Amino acid sequence: MTRWQERVTVDLALSRLMQKSGAASQPGKSNEPFTESQSVMEAQDNTEAPRLSLLEKSEIKKKELASMEDTVQDLEKKWAQVRANVLKQLTPAQREKALDKQLHSLIEQLAAKQAQAEGLVTEIHLKEIEFERLHCLWKRIETSKADLNTTRNRIGRSSSDWGFVAFDYTVDPCHKLPFYIAS
Repeated sequence: MTRWQERVTVDLALSRLMQKSGAASQPGKSNEPFTESQSVMEAQDNTEAPRLSLLEKSEIKKKELASMEDTVQDLEKKWAQVRANVLKQLTPAQREKALDKQLHSLIEQLAAKQAQAEGLVTEIHLKEIEFERLHCLWKRIETSKADLNTTRNRIGRSSSDWGFVAFDYTVDPCHKLPFYIAS
């Protein structure tokens, strides 16, 4: 309670006490000062009733003000959060700069992958050439073996017809005999 409310409450209590004591006062004495004070108190009561209603209204207004202050504080907090979120978000220029950096990074990665792929293609091509060379060598060796076997078979048959003939040489299929033209 405020000081003014306390004073009003004390004044009301005093006026009630005086009224009770005035009724019990002695009949021989004059009640003029009491009646004057009583009329003053009634006037105060008449003015205090609007004061009490004003006090009640002011209390209600204080409660409304407190709830409004709470609402304002909540809104201020939300506004601060919105401002903080805006600061965290990038501006269009900053976003464009970040995307440009990402683009250049991806282009560099793509160039590195492309160089790696070209190196693999070159390596595969070299392996294919090596494979073809080895395949040709293998075919020549197989052909040489087949020619050697046919030569042996032919010599073996012909020696059986003529008798035993011993050969002290081996045939080299890659070795070509010199070609002479007889004159």
